[in-house]
Amino acid sequence: MPMTMLATVLAAVLSSIVVVGLGVASYRLLFHPLARVPGPKLAALSTLYEIYYDLVQKGQLPWQLKRLHERYGPLVRIGPNEVHINDTSFILDLFSSTNNKLDKYAPHQQQLGVPNALVSTIPHQLHQLRRSALAPFLSGSRMTTAYRPVILDKVENVSARLEAIRQTESVVDLRQLLWYMANDIVTDIAFPQGTHLLDSPVLQSGYYNFQKGGQAMLLWFKHFPFLWTIFKAMPPAWIIKMEPQAAVPMNWEIANKKIAKEVLAGNNICEKSTVIHHLWSSGLPEKEKELNRVWEESASLLGAGGETVTNAICTTMFYVLRDRAVQSRLVNELKSAMPDDTVVPPLPVLLALPYLSAVIQEGLRKAIGIMSRFIRVNPSEAVVFHPYRLPPGTALSCSAFLVNNCDSIFPEPEKFMPERWMTSEDKLINRRKKLVLTFGTGPRRCLGEHLANAEMYYVIAILFRRFGFTLYETSERDVEPARDSFMPLPVEGTKGIRVRVANVT
Repeated sequence: MPMTMLATVLAAVLSSIVVVGLGVASYRLLFHPLARVPGPKLAALSTLYEIYYDLVQKGQLPWQLKRLHERYGPLVRIGPNEVHINDTSFILDLFSSTNNKLDKYAPHQQQLGVPNALVSTIPHQLHQLRRSALAPFLSGSRMTTAYRPVILDKVENVSARLEAIRQTESVVDLRQLLWYMANDIVTDIAFPQGTHLLDSPVLQSGYYNFQKGGQAMLLWFKHFPFLWTIFKAMPPAWIIKMEPQAAVPMNWEIANKKIAKEVLAGNNICEKSTVIHHLWSSGLPEKEKELNRVWEESASLLGAGGETVTNAICTTMFYVLRDRAVQSRLVNELKSAMPDDTVVPPLPVLLALPYLSAVIQEGLRKAIGIMSRFIRVNPSEAVVFHPYRLPPGTALSCSAFLVNNCDSIFPEPEKFMPERWMTSEDKLINRRKKLVLTFGTGPRRCLGEHLANAEMYYVIAILFRRFGFTLYETSERDVEPARDSFMPLPVEGTKGIRVRVANVT
């Protein structure tokens, strides 16, 4: 091809790209149904706006959303087809109502690597089918019966370790210790073989560090889901060779998948009932009981029951330890409820303790839960937020980070104030509880809420009844969210939530 012809072809291609680009930009800015919704023009043009704050600015989008709402108001267009909402009444009406049949946002389905699990299910009806099948396994009644011995066994293990640390006057990172506990609990409950991380005489940090590295990658997986395809296609031996710290979780997964395959084939080679048995014996269609689907559902429980629970417990403990008055009042209540610190009351007794409950509710508010925004889509009906009409298919989002820190609902939200949950105004308390979005809200509210609450009540009651803690070189920067990586992360370089352990006073 002569050079002049090649130049002509290239010029035509480039011109076409420019024309198409200008056409798309013009449509999104001037003619799109969301064109009148306030927000930055760059966000309306492209999802590169979100990618910039996620990846270049390393998880700073939640803080940018806060600034955008301060500038533009309660409704902000943050993408070509997405609006972010920061109006608590509208959030309750839209997201919390069981009457609204909202789908999950399809472009983010692959982020967690379990696209067939409940947490990633897009259609509302399929989500409700899967939820109804899984819900009995995580019911509140099981926390007081079948799962109580499992939870208490792991908490007693933690207690024994803390007693040994007390005697040596050394320092312990609560975040790492309680992360092992949370993982041992959820795997012992849900899987044929638990992780048994606490059974090791010396806690190995490899598994913990590998998980932390994976968590930091979640925003990359959100925008570039093909990375999951590459990772899953790699033989486990390759992964372990490149990252030796992956050996424990990879070998654990291989062993449990092998048992799961047998269970789903009708060969009950496992002595205990697991989530795999539960789903296999449920009324779900056979397609929903295929190995890959069931394994992804099981794996999602591990993801939800590890880091999020750990963060909630550690956040709560930090703020209690930072305020002597709060700590003293909590310990006094626990001494009355547990005269003998070796006898742990039933969960309903702990749930009825007013100050313990207030401390935990405030801890959940501060912990945030999921840092990334909740995104829903109404596929068939327009949503009206006067004076704007948001057409069917619009991505509608809100953020627990913003709602949990809304100063009109939670005055002085930066402060840890259990007393805000002890007012006699029941209507106010109920509204506040609905607007703590740590477990999400509405028909897609987290099913693991009962398990997380049980762990929080047992851990905080037992540990504060038996031990006195003092923070060691730990401040708010080691606890407060500083980055969004789906879950809230503190500043880089934190050494955890470190404490010294003493006798309770």
